[in-house]
Amino acid sequence: MRKLRFREVEGLTKGAACVSNHPLLPPTPPQGGQSLRDARVITPPRSPRDPDAARQPAAALGSPRPPEPAGRPSPARLRGEGGGGTAALQKKQARAAALPLAARFASPGCSMEALPRTVELFYDVLSPYSWLGFEILCRYKNIWNINLHLRPSLISGIMKDSGNKPPALLPRKAKYLARDIRLLRQHIQVPIQFPKDFFSVILEKGSLSAMRFLTAVNLEHPEVLEKVSRELWMRVWSRDEDITEPQSILAAAEKAGMSMAQAQGLLGKISTPQVKNQLKETTEAACKYGAFGLPITVVHLDGQTHMLFGSDRMELLAYLLGEKWMGPVPPAINARL
Repeated sequence: MRKLRFREVEGLTKGAACVSNHPLLPPTPPQGGQSLRDARVITPPRSPRDPDAARQPAAALGSPRPPEPAGRPSPARLRGEGGGGTAALQKKQARAAALPLAARFASPGCSMEALPRTVELFYDVLSPYSWLGFEILCRYKNIWNINLHLRPSLISGIMKDSGNKPPALLPRKAKYLARDIRLLRQHIQVPIQFPKDFFSVILEKGSLSAMRFLTAVNLEHPEVLEKVSRELWMRVWSRDEDITEPQSILAAAEKAGMSMAQAQGLLGKISTPQVKNQLKETTEAACKYGAFGLPITVVHLDGQTHMLFGSDRMELLAYLLGEKWMGPVPPAINARL
């Protein structure tokens, strides 16, 4: 039986010491009632490139060492002193110190789930492209592990602030928009179609009441914001129904799963300073990001902020996130459609 080394635990009392021999792991105390002599040594897994990795079980302190085959590394390497000695150990410790705290104390070989990244979607239900971008992000929010923040905004305020004009005011843009929406309906698989009185919907009726209502929903019942937003889009951009009258908004809220009492309570608050100021602040935030229309997607990564305009920038968003783009209808969603 080989002579045991107790240098790591010398001077420590029973049941109070670390016997881990991994330089990147925190101390692992013995279990209750277990002596230091009986405690197990935590042996880090070897690299897959090590041909002997599969033959290295964790050994109990005090158990005999199996015979070493010919060509084994020197005892210095087995003690962690090879490959540069003190300098190599210092490099390992420096790398460990540079890791986030949670990763620093993770067991080797144990994967850690990445924290979700924050992505903001600024949108207005008057914007058909906002609906398309909204549906794509809702499909990917779990696939990409992102925190999707829906930000109801007012497109008319953004247009005014940026000096931009709605496509309806530019004949060539309006003509292109109609063709584009028909193609995107099939490509993105969203039941979108033009309202019959397009110019009245866009230029006369607007979406102020609807967006104030969504702002109130976001303030008090954010868990249903996605569904209520979708129902308002369905009304104006799929079924050619009104979204400006109180009864129209209540119908959308009820179809989204809200109780009539909840919906009426929120509708009664759309003219309050709190709701009006919140919608104004969100719209101004979009302008500060550089918006000149909607939708815009804002992603916050590594201390940097990226603003992407339009519903057709999701492939670029995937690139920024380091994620895989699988088209506007990813396989998991496509299987359910």
